[in-house]
Amino acid sequence: MSLLGNLLKSGASCCQSAGSLLRAARSFSTGTCCFIRMHAIPPLRTVDRWTEKRSMYGVYDNIGILGKDFKAHPKDVIIAPCWLKGFKGNELQRLIQKKKMKRIRFLYRRFKTAPASTANSDQACFKMHF
Repeated sequence: MSLLGNLLKSGASCCQSAGSLLRAARSFSTGTCCFIRMHAIPPLRTVDRWTEKRSMYGVYDNIGILGKDFKAHPKDVIIAPCWLKGFKGNELQRLIQKKKMKRIRFLYRRFKTAPASTANSDQACFKMHF
């Protein structure tokens, strides 16, 4: 840095003042840009969250999926057993409700045990009571 500074100071008489050349060399070598002068914090913008464009966003998406003249509501179009419609839970919880024991054992082993101790997990699965 000192070598570059000395070269720039010696060449300063030809082009510009030494201060501006030194500032340019520093910003180039350190990777910083020119100073940004801010005298005050800019005022906060007030944003209306309930403009017509924002409030109507996504309202007519079902028309794009089902077509213009659909008769049924999207929740009526879902084909599934009544106890499964709108079920909130993972696959293990859903299978426990259906009592699918073979898949439950597999998922219980996968969720609850570490990969290293798979030999002991078979005994733990048979002790489960549903």
